[in-house]
Amino acid sequence: MDEKELNLTVTQKYFELSSLFMQFFRENSRGPFKFENRNRGQGQILSIIREHGTISQKDLVSRLDMRPQSASEMIRKLEKKEYITREKSLEDKRVMNIHLTPRGKIAAQQSDDFQPVVLEALTHEEKEQFDHILTKLINELEPQVRHRPRDRWGRP
Repeated sequence: MDEKELNLTVTQKYFELSSLFMQFFRENSRGPFKFENRNRGQGQILSIIREHGTISQKDLVSRLDMRPQSASEMIRKLEKKEYITREKSLEDKRVMNIHLTPRGKIAAQQSDDFQPVVLEALTHEEKEQFDHILTKLINELEPQVRHRPRDRWGRP
């Protein structure tokens, strides 16, 4: 196989793997404790609260890369799921402190412990090689994507 064909084959297989991973995560996000992506949305909120133990709602919102209204809605959803509690600060009644509940600690921990079964097909050495290759590709592609000018709707 020449270089051009190999590049096309590898790219097609990557897209297929990416699609299968997303399908796997969607299908395995059901149950009493959903898999939460630690880098986005509710998973990010759980991760930040877990890291700080107790955090004011204002500090939490300032750490998130989202509008305050969106953050507040996610906080309400986490409270409804009984992952967090909100309590007024004893020192300043205007401040609302947020804590993880026992259920929230489990959900936050689950994000750390999540292991896709598919990775069991690789040896430790192969996982290290795969990690190295993925890092190399991300480092090559990321600057090309993140530094493009965007229009007023956020599109490149």
